[in-house]
Amino acid sequence: AMNRGSENIEVLGPLPLGAHLNVSDMDVEQELSRPYAYVSRMVWGPTGTKGMDIISIEDPSHPELIYEWRIEDPDLHLGTGGMDVKHFKWNDRYYVVQSLQFGQGGPNSDLGAVILDVTGLPDPSTVREAARIREPEMPGGFHNIFIYKHSNGRVYLFTTARAPGALIYDLGMVVEGDIENARVGMVPVPEGALGRGGGRGYHDFYVGYHPDTGEDRFYGGGTGGYYIYDVSNLQDPQLRITL
Repeated sequence: AMNRGSENIEVLGPLPLGAHLNVSDMDVEQELSRPYAYVSRMVWGPTGTKGMDIISIEDPSHPELIYEWRIEDPDLHLGTGGMDVKHFKWNDRYYVVQSLQFGQGGPNSDLGAVILDVTGLPDPSTVREAARIREPEMPGGFHNIFIYKHSNGRVYLFTTARAPGALIYDLGMVVEGDIENARVGMVPVPEGALGRGGGRGYHDFYVGYHPDTGEDRFYGGGTGGYYIYDVSNLQDPQLRITL
């Protein structure tokens, strides 16, 4: 008989959160003074919830659920709910971005993400909703997201949507209230790629600084292939490599 698990991995502390496929993605803060994990909550099948959980792993042998964010009127919302989750820091405050996907026929089909201010953790009473990002012209919400601190000093959210590319938002502008102007660019899918113009341009991506060239680079699995762009100038991404 096969033994379950892996011999070189030890479970320190389990924390049951619900039935099969009730969680989607997760993120863990990297500062030792902030031992918090963020877990996306989704609906798959007849049971589930729509939102995000905050878990303290200060004592890894006893992880503790300390906060739950849930969409209002969850039974009216169609679709899967919470998808990807990432954290960031801006002006000495800490935030979490939870991407959301709700279907048409119910409320908030244009809601792509909610941003929570989590600076005051571990006190759950200090957690507050800082902003919501909506895209009425591209309903269906955001799927995968990635947050990147650019060489220009700004912090950007890259996200998939029902768009022919990856949308880019300036998160500093979002949390400071200028949501109308916060979408600052889009990484396109190159001309000639299969299916250009329909559905989602990218499914997943990574953004990082490329020291050999001094470029901020976007690496994305998109329609028809895999593409690397120089996004040093967010208004004019330059295609570098196609696979």
